Amino acid sequence: MRSKGFHLSLALIASVGLITLTGCGGGDGDSARFSQTVDASQNTISSLKLVANPGYVHFKSFYQFELKGIDAKNQENNLTAKATWKIVDPSVNNLGKIENGYFKANGVAGTFTLVAEYAGLPSVSQKVEIFDANLTAVTIDNPTASVDECTNLTLTASASFGDRVVPYPLTWKIVEGGGIASFKDPATGKLSTTNNGSVKVVAVGLNNEDKEILSESAQISVNEALTKITLTTKPAKTELRDGDSATVTVMGTYRDPAAPLDITDNATLSTDTSNRLKIEGTKITAQNGTSNGASATLKASCGDAMGELPLTIKERELKSIEIKNSNGGTSNLTLTEGNQLDLDVTATYADNSTKANYTSDNLIWEIDDRNNSISDDSKVTLSSAGVLNVNSELNLTSAIVIYVTAKIKDADGDVLVNSSNTEITDEINITINPN
Repeated sequence: MRSKGFHLSLALIASVGLITLTGCGGGDGDSARFSQTVDASQNTISSLKLVANPGYVHFKSFYQFELKGIDAKNQENNLTAKATWKIVDPSVNNLGKIENGYFKANGVAGTFTLVAEYAGLPSVSQKVEIFDANLTAVTIDNPTASVDECTNLTLTASASFGDRVVPYPLTWKIVEGGGIASFKDPATGKLSTTNNGSVKVVAVGLNNEDKEILSESAQISVNEALTKITLTTKPAKTELRDGDSATVTVMGTYRDPAAPLDITDNATLSTDTSNRLKIEGTKITAQNGTSNGASATLKASCGDAMGELPLTIKERELKSIEIKNSNGGTSNLTLTEGNQLDLDVTATYADNSTKANYTSDNLIWEIDDRNNSISDDSKVTLSSAGVLNVNSELNLTSAIVIYVTAKIKDADGDVLVNSSNTEITDEINITINPN
């Protein structure tokens, strides 16, 4: 009976030395070879070939080599990221480095042999020349183009070295229309537009003497086509509590096509209620919420269009509060006439997180002398900062007990409530001893 699991080709495994009588410690190379062998067996790869390439790379540049594997159906499988790539450099000039087929030259001219290995199959190789000719011209491949406002356009350019045209590091610049579009990464040709109008751009390369070689400018028309902007958040909420964050997505509706497009990277987020809403890139965070919910509006603009998302910002949901003295004590608190006691409040939220740095603006303190023990109320005071002060002239003849209560209020002055809409309060008894 055959196993229902997959079967490695024994011949293929044996060819790479993976059948052993004892367990030998293998390094990363052994792990990679085993992974390749499993993949080759599952996909019936039997031979390799390098994709056609120029056979030369500029000594200040790069090239992405590709490897294909031929399977049992004579179909090609891309093995570029799975293969083991090697540079055989007999001159030991350190001509460059290669990883996953991506070769980066090291600024030295010469010749090396490129080798690609995979799963123990016969390797493939070719000679590669690293040449040092000077850059003669840069040409933008699409010198006239158009794009709708608030979308992106990818531009490409060619670098010429006499009769050779090869990949080469270029930078992109806007020479006219800088308020309409930008290259957020000058090393790429991705033009990001934020308005409509006309833009001129150039591609620039440095020759061997680091002199700029500029292309002819390309004329880009940015069309006025955006008709509507809508905003959504993830998670999708219109009510946020203090500390809650969400990621914003901005969608634009155009005359053509009708389907909205994601224009988040091109739009500008803003709010007139920055005290309630903090914006960091596409992340928004609620702050300074109120018990009943404060209004905040998130806006997105691009071109001449603007969209708004009304939000409600609430204080974090409280579960309980607890009065403590400055040493953290919560019970059996005592003090003597002529002294004071520093009190503060620690709040516990619905998610069991806590907060203890409330200011006097957020707290309501009260003294409850339910036993009528204080003969003169002016002799026992409690400040908005939670400082209980007992005057030495209270003249007690025996210890008395008073009660202190605390509540938390929001930025609008409303007392915070729990999920049952009940005001959250705490009470603590304090013994005052005669001097």
